[in-house]
Amino acid sequence: MKILAVSLIALCAVFSLSAVIRTVDQNSPSVGQYNNWTAAYTASADGDTIYLYPTTTTYGDFYLQKRLTVIGGGLNPANPSLPTSKITLHTYYASAIGCKLIGLDFPNPVYCYYQTAFNNCRFNAAGNYIIRSNSAFTDCIFKNYIQIGDGSNETGNIVISGCTFDFDGSYQSIIYGYTTISYNNCLFIGNNNHFYPGGTPSTVNVLNCVFVNRGTGAHNLFYYTSNTNGYAFTNCIFESMSNFQANATFQYCILEQSFTYVDPTNMQNVNMATVMVDVNGGNYHLVPEPPDNPAVGAGLGGVDIGLYGGPSPFDDLWYLAFLPSITDFDCPPIVNASGQLNVHVEAQCGN
Repeated sequence: MKILAVSLIALCAVFSLSAVIRTVDQNSPSVGQYNNWTAAYTASADGDTIYLYPTTTTYGDFYLQKRLTVIGGGLNPANPSLPTSKITLHTYYASAIGCKLIGLDFPNPVYCYYQTAFNNCRFNAAGNYIIRSNSAFTDCIFKNYIQIGDGSNETGNIVISGCTFDFDGSYQSIIYGYTTISYNNCLFIGNNNHFYPGGTPSTVNVLNCVFVNRGTGAHNLFYYTSNTNGYAFTNCIFESMSNFQANATFQYCILEQSFTYVDPTNMQNVNMATVMVDVNGGNYHLVPEPPDNPAVGAGLGGVDIGLYGGPSPFDDLWYLAFLPSITDFDCPPIVNASGQLNVHVEAQCGN
């Protein structure tokens, strides 16, 4: 417990001294200043920070009307049974512009109508709506689809970096017209359609991303082939992909199959075993140096093609918690020769 307390104090020091930090823990017994979200939120003002300790139940579903930083315990894919900070927060009101949501686990769809920064969050439900401009998603995991834009309002400068789209279904991203969005160093996994280009064409830049299936089964780049002329793919890797569209542009990409739209910078019919260590086993690191690997140093600007190239390489430890939290606890009901319990506790904080 002393380690956790010291870590929390050190973490709090990076925030402005003028902002108030509140801790919430709805476990019983509670170690937080508050035992429910509503009380902490009511007491908070613009610029404050709220920490949510992990629990086995959700803190609830709320619409933010204050500019807050909300930090949860993150998640650990290696041990999914560990509690997370489950809450659904919507930035539906203009007064919430500039919110930062970190290390949270969203059980319900999130409505992001104003500028919000999401970091190390998990989106579990279908129908997350990202409307309006300047929101950013960094090191998040999407277990269901998101809709970006509504086809009527301009939705500009949406940046999705280091994120993982990991689920099967109809599609992973619905992108309506009047939208400008960048996907940087993202991973798309699934036997589905990765993009649904709705409405009038948008401007969609996809840089240093990897698209793979489950090892078997088909996956398509687009749900259908209209409104794709604003899509540009650079330094990307495509495993066994279908439904490419000539209206989109592809440069410095590696494809496992042949491609009817030919740019001389692209490489076709490439054996994925020469590119990534274990593509269907989940290891997307590039195999060692050229000439064995066609992706090393072969991208636009001389960067590596794939997740780990370019200015913002994929973070393998993206999931680590921001709020100090216990990641492993073992207390066998057996004492040693000295009459002591052999308790094992591990904690983590940030990456």
